[in-house]
This record gives sequence, C-alpha cells and structure tokens, in this order.
Amino acid sequence: MMRNRLLLSSAIAIGVPYGAGLLAPEIGMAQASQEAPATVDAVEEIVVTAQKREQSVQDVPISIAVTTGATMRQAQITNLNDLGNRISGVKVNKAGASDSLNIRGIGSGFNMGFEQSVATFIDGVYLSRSQATRVGFLDLERIEVLKGPQSTYFGSNAIAGALSAVTRKPSQTFEGYASALYAPSDGEYDLQLAVGGPLGEKLSGRAAIRFSGMDGYIRNVRINADGPDNRDVQGRLALRYETPGALDVNWRVDYAHFDDKHAEFQEILNCPPAPGYGAPGAGCLSVIAAGNADNKLDYRTSTGDSFFRLESVSSALNIAWTAGSHTLTSTTGFYWHDITRFTDSPLLAIAGLTGIGKSSGLPIYQREKFRSISQEVRLESEKGGFLEYVLGLYYDDSNLKGGLSFGFYFAPFFARLPGLVAPFTPIAQQVLGDQDQSNRSAFAAATLNLSPELRLNLGARYSSIRKENHRTTIVGFGDDLGRVKADMLLSPAATAAWTGTVGFPSGDYPVTHRTDDKFMPSINVQYDLTSDAMVFASYTTGFKAGGWAIGNTRDFFGPETVKSFEGGIKASWFGRKLTTNISLFNSRYNGLQESTTLINAAGLPVPAIANVGQARVRGVDLEVGIRPFAGASINANIGYLDAKYLEYPNAPCTQLQLLARPTGCTQNLAGKRKAFAPEWSGSVNANYAFELTDDLKAKLGAWVYFTSGYYQQASIDPLFYQPHYAKLDLRAAIAGSEDRWEAAVIAKNVTDKVTSSYRSVMTASNAVTAISDRSRSIAIQLSTKF
Repeated sequence: MMRNRLLLSSAIAIGVPYGAGLLAPEIGMAQASQEAPATVDAVEEIVVTAQKREQSVQDVPISIAVTTGATMRQAQITNLNDLGNRISGVKVNKAGASDSLNIRGIGSGFNMGFEQSVATFIDGVYLSRSQATRVGFLDLERIEVLKGPQSTYFGSNAIAGALSAVTRKPSQTFEGYASALYAPSDGEYDLQLAVGGPLGEKLSGRAAIRFSGMDGYIRNVRINADGPDNRDVQGRLALRYETPGALDVNWRVDYAHFDDKHAEFQEILNCPPAPGYGAPGAGCLSVIAAGNADNKLDYRTSTGDSFFRLESVSSALNIAWTAGSHTLTSTTGFYWHDITRFTDSPLLAIAGLTGIGKSSGLPIYQREKFRSISQEVRLESEKGGFLEYVLGLYYDDSNLKGGLSFGFYFAPFFARLPGLVAPFTPIAQQVLGDQDQSNRSAFAAATLNLSPELRLNLGARYSSIRKENHRTTIVGFGDDLGRVKADMLLSPAATAAWTGTVGFPSGDYPVTHRTDDKFMPSINVQYDLTSDAMVFASYTTGFKAGGWAIGNTRDFFGPETVKSFEGGIKASWFGRKLTTNISLFNSRYNGLQESTTLINAAGLPVPAIANVGQARVRGVDLEVGIRPFAGASINANIGYLDAKYLEYPNAPCTQLQLLARPTGCTQNLAGKRKAFAPEWSGSVNANYAFELTDDLKAKLGAWVYFTSGYYQQASIDPLFYQPHYAKLDLRAAIAGSEDRWEAAVIAKNVTDKVTSSYRSVMTASNAVTAISDRSRSIAIQLSTKF
C-alpha cells in the first residue's frame, strides 16, 4: 500500500499545481451534459434514472457512480475493463468461456450457464449474457453503476448491482460529434461519428458509427504474431417522436461485428514450477522444450493462437405516455448474438502422434448463440404529493445454445479404445447445452413524503423464473479447431468407452426443468439535514435463480439470496464547491453461486461449480469532489471492502493441495477473503482548464487508479493472486474557446505497470496462464462537435 500512496500523492502533485486533468468531470461527479462548460465553479448537477425517474444523483439514496459519454470519449474509456478500473469495488474479468463483472466482491463465475450477478441494461433493456458487455460504449449519454442489490427497479438478477447505460437520444437540434484516435505504440485506432437532428416537426433521428481496433501489445514467439489484433465495427440508428408533456417515443437499433485475431494470448507463470509444486506438467514441459519459458508477466508468451468473433443486434422501443397525473411507460427489448471463440493450448502432440496431422495438442472451440425478447410496463404517479408510486410488470423469454468442443490431440488417447478406433485417430468431443428461460415479474415502489425533510421509500418485486436445459455430447474425428466432424462420429460403443474413461461425461442433466420464485421487499429512509445534505438508511433483499453448468460437467446449482443493509450521507458544501458522499454497507449472501477451473485426470480444464453456504460483504464507499477555483477539479472515488466466505466447506483445492490429494480434494474456505475483492480500490482524478488566448484554451489531466491485491479464482490459490498496484493516465489538450474542436495527447499506464485481470490453471500442468492488461500507450486524439 505504501507504493499506492506514493503514486496517488504524485498524481495529485502533478494535477493540482500544473492543472492536471481534462477528464472533465469524472466518475461520480460527471457533468450533466456534454454541452456543459469546461470551466465551472461548482459541481454540476447530475441527473440519473437509478429509480426509473429523473433525479439528482445527490437525492438518490444508494451508492452510485456516474460518468458521461463525453467524458469517456475524452479519456478513451472504451470498455468495461477501463471503466471498472476507475470505480472502487468494481472488477472486470474478460477471458474464458464467459466474462465476469464483480461489484463489492460479488459476481458470476466463468461458465456460460451463469447469468450475471451485476445486471447490465442499455436503455432499460436487460442483457443477461456476460460477453454482450464487450460491445463498447458508442454515443452514450451516461453510464450509471449502482452498487449493491437492485431488485425492485432492475430485476431479480441484479443481486450484486446494476450497470445502466443510457444512449444519446435524438432531438430537434442538429448536433453531433466526430473523433479520431491513433496510438503508434500498439496500433490502436478509434474512429467515431454521430449526427442527429430534426426529420420533421415532432420527429428526429440520430445515427452513430464506430470503427476501432489495434495491432496488439503481447508478442507470441511461438507463432510470431502480436495480439490482440482487433477489427471491430459498431453502428446505431435511433428515431424519436415527441409531443412534449404528452408522448415520447424512442426507438433504436444497434449492430456490432467483432473480428478479433490473437484475442487471448495468455502468458505462462509457475513454469518451471516453484519449489514444492513438483515436476513440470506436460503443458509446461512443452513450453520449456521449445525454449520459451520466461515465468513472468512481460508481454511475451509462447501459448497457442486464439480468436474471438461476435455479431450482435440489439433494439429498444421506449414509449412514455403522460395523461393527467400519471405516466405509462412501455419498454420493449430485443437482443441476439452469435459468438465464436477459439483458444489453442501450448500443448504439442507428443512424439509418435505426428500421424494425426495436427499442429495443436488441445484446441478448444466455443460457440454461443443467444436471443431474448423482453417487455416491461410501468405506471408512474405524479411527483410532489404525499404519495409517489411506480407499478410495473416485466416479462422476458430467451434461448441459449452454448457449446464447447475439445480436440484431444496431445496424448495417444486412441490407445485407450483398443479395437474401437484406428491408431492416430484425432479424437474430439463436443458438449452442447440448449436452455429456454422465461421470467415473469411484478414490482412496485412507493415514496411517502412524510414531511418536507423526511421520505420513506418502499419497494418490492416478485419474480418467477422458469428454465429448461438439455445437454448433449458427441465424439468423433476432430478438425484443426477441435470441432467434431458431424459425418465422422465414433460408434456408440466407442463413444460410451470414451466418455466413461477419458472424455467428459455424456448424457442429459439429472434434472432438466426448474422454477425459482422469490418475493423481494426493500425499505429505505431519507432525511434532509439541510438543503445540501441528506442521510439515508436502507434494507434490501435480492435473489438470483439457479441453473446448470454448460460445458464439461453435468453440474447444476441452486438459487442464491442476499439481505443487505446500507446507510450514508450525501452532502455539498461551500456553494457546492465541495461534495462528499459516503456510504457504509453490510450484505450477507446465502447459496452464493461460485465457480473456478480445475484440471481433471486427463489434463483437461473442468469447471467446479457449487453454492457457497454463506458469504459476507461489508465496507465503505467514499466520493469526494473539490472545485477549488475556476477550471480546476479534484475528485476521489475510494472504497474499503471486507468480503469473506462464512461457510464454504467443500471449496475446490489449490494447485498445491491437489498435488497432495489429487482425488476428491476439497478445502474449507470459511473466514477466507473472496475472489475479486480487494481490500482497497479506487481512483483519484485531477483536472485543470485555462485560457491561452481569447480563442484558445489548454486542458490538462491526470488519473490514478489503484487496487490492493486480490485473488482471481474462487479456490483462493496464491498462484491466482494479483498483487497491489497503482496506474497513472495523463492527458493534455488544446481546444477552441467553445470546445468545438480539440487536439489531445493521451498517455495510459504511464509507468508501464504490468498486471493481469485473469489467471487460470494451465492445461495438463501445475503452471498458470494469465492475460496481461494493456501496456503503456500514447495516443493522439482529434475531435470536433457541432
């Protein structure tokens, strides 16, 4: 932590005297509109819809971080990883069969069968699949990150929090922006264009497009390539029909196409193994034999190739009709994606297997097809009376087809099927899950204005979630990507022998239908101490349905629940030149859905999924915003987190424990810190903008984000531990007096701190693979708005 404090102090020292910061208004203190002036004497009011109605963020009785789309473009915050690094208590993990978004140490593990504990919404439409969040932030008005259970307004799956993105809406004013960024260090480019305006007296439209990618910052010496090599395209079309005060209709449709080569270059650690870990496993031996072991994070690797491809379509239709004292709102959503992911293990086929004709020992191919439709209807009363209320109904229907295929080419497994398959047969196995799901919910919220200073907020949601899932497996001749050739399947006898000895178990799940339902009440009290200071206290319950592991096992898991207490104070001082928000929270989770990755006897990755008995999450969130003089700002977003397992008697073992007990190994993690739960995390941002001439201004900025150490797998294995770090971003810009144009230089990870957000066990080895976060980059950005 001493190093963290030194870097943090350095950033403030850079930022204050020299005017550090154009990341103008930042997380939690973001300006209300991208059109707001860059130099302000007080904190701009931020309007959010965290409770499905427009409110100042200072009046919302929950812990919430907010940033605008303009701020994210300026800071080149283009994905959840970038955003999560800057918010205390938030950790994002982008790798494996699914991504993971964690708030306050709670998230969903690495399996396609999980819905996310941090629910993601775009314009009120729920996106339940983790990798849907890889679509970047295109033409946004703002993003709201709500911490803690959000069951009443955001649904039963928002058991750890919610991320709500609001896109930029068309208006009757012609406006738009264009920006271009290029970073020579790793070939990153980002081109964005958005334009909108009137199409008729009450009709307006807006269109946006983004081309982005990079050449890569990790060198793979095995295949002589750099990665990730991304080529991504996103587009949006939006229409709005508005009769002010009566009818507001908003429709948008988004399309995204990602073509990412060399997408998951994983570096290798603990190879050769540290003392006590035994001899190198087969995977590590392959790396050592090739002369490529370096055993450290350094943007260099010798693992196999990989790619990630995504095509998605999402749409939202929002209709708000106001009649008298009530507003009826309908939100209709549609989402579809087709994802293909491939990773190639560094395992090479052992001597004697060259007749298979495969260059890879263990290729893994993933396919995920998903579609969902949803409908929400809300009736909202007029504001300002003794009773304000919202009544709503919600329904969604979805289908998920997810599968994994493995090529078993790294050992002579055909020898275990004598007389059933020919020698040197390249055996592959595919596992497929096909899940249908429907969610029926009713919710209500009421605010009782007991006095001008005192408000009582009541909320409740009832959800009934029905799921049906079926699992199938096939075994046959495999291709170079590890896929089973449909016209070259093994015989039933060979398939049975294979799944009973070497491969993954065959057959359907033991239980294929389930219905989980829950009533989730909440209560919240607010009291205005002054016109600029509010205290609150809340009790919230939450719930997430059970389901099935989609992949190598036939595991299934039950629902999880939470009871959460939170209290805090939000205050502004000295004419709103100082803002201080602090909240304390204590949540207890029962049946927490947890997962990690193990290696089975055949050397293959297998997810271990279980319901944890109990976990406790408690801590403090602090936000401070200071505007010492015109054009200057300092902002801090800092969190302390104490997240522990209270009951976890059958947790998966560490790699060291597995060496001693390779069969049936478990450990008791009661009292141990949860994964993705650093004790300290957050960011400090300093900004200064000043005039150079009547027509020219300068903008300077610095942003330090930091975290204490944390585990990246639920086994709490020291091999999966990311030590503490702090990183520094800088930005300097020249702009026109009214910000109509701007030229900037952006430096990210200035000190080139090497870290990883993902670690997992290496196939057929006691080594570890890790995906390094981005190295230092320096980019030039040109932008204009009109």
